[in-house]
Amino acid sequence: MLALVFMATGICAGQAVDLRGNWTGTGSGYTEEDSSAKLVDDGVVNFTIVEQKDGLFTGNLSYKVNGTEVVEGFAGAIGADNKSLYLVEFDSGYDLGTIISEDEIEMVYLEDGEPAQISLERFYRIK
Repeated sequence: MLALVFMATGICAGQAVDLRGNWTGTGSGYTEEDSSAKLVDDGVVNFTIVEQKDGLFTGNLSYKVNGTEVVEGFAGAIGADNKSLYLVEFDSGYDLGTIISEDEIEMVYLEDGEPAQISLERFYRIK
């Protein structure tokens, strides 16, 4: 019985992965255009996680649209499995992700409305 208590305590006491720092990546996806889907290249996306408290974090991301840099804030959470990521971008959209390793993340970006879009992106920690 005592062994079960120690095992359960160990599971509950797991620390969230430290995601603070700079990340960069690319991806592609579909965007709505004239009531159909158009495949697009997302280009380079950079994001910085500036603050993390346990499984919650915040930061900003940047990317270019028609040659103009866009900077947007976000907040996120790490799931109980210490692998799942959930982000809300402050301007619009959501990201669902998976921590592949301490230096690699896969993200799916979702945005509804006009135009709706989805992207699959892979990010790597900049060291």
